[in-house]
Amino acid sequence: MAQGGEAGAPPVRLWVRRVGVYCDEHRKTWLVAAEEEEGMLRARIQRVQVPLGEALRPSQLPPSRLPHMWQLSQGEQYRDSNSRVWEIEHHLMFLNMSQKDPCQKQACEIQKCLQANNYLESKCEAVLQEMRKCCARYGKGRSVCCSGFEREEREREKVKLASEGISPPPQ
Repeated sequence: MAQGGEAGAPPVRLWVRRVGVYCDEHRKTWLVAAEEEEGMLRARIQRVQVPLGEALRPSQLPPSRLPHMWQLSQGEQYRDSNSRVWEIEHHLMFLNMSQKDPCQKQACEIQKCLQANNYLESKCEAVLQEMRKCCARYGKGRSVCCSGFEREEREREKVKLASEGISPPPQ
């Protein structure tokens, strides 16, 4: 990710303001251009000062393969508003479109259910259970969507071991 001459930490979040212009958590602007090559979607992102102007709602934007938001998740990775992971490579962020997350469908179902039920998890237990099954089926690290569920499972295991008087293994 290029930073237009200023070195420093990469942005934690980028939100779309209008076509090709994103804004970070410090209200700095970033120009974004999409490229596709050999099944890889790349986003060239460069820190450039441009007037912010009025932000457009996502419904006002034309269709785009780029997300409405990116969030720094871990190390050299960003997660977008569709729960896809983008790697940082040199001065590019890219998404390998040939590697679909095996539990993405279940993650989307959870989002739909939560939105439809005012974010009450108790109303979405069935879809949450389907997600847990998917995460169990695909080993650790195969599904980015499962990272929260893997953490939840580790915590549940610690509680179970503690209730049985067993010390959890060091991590």
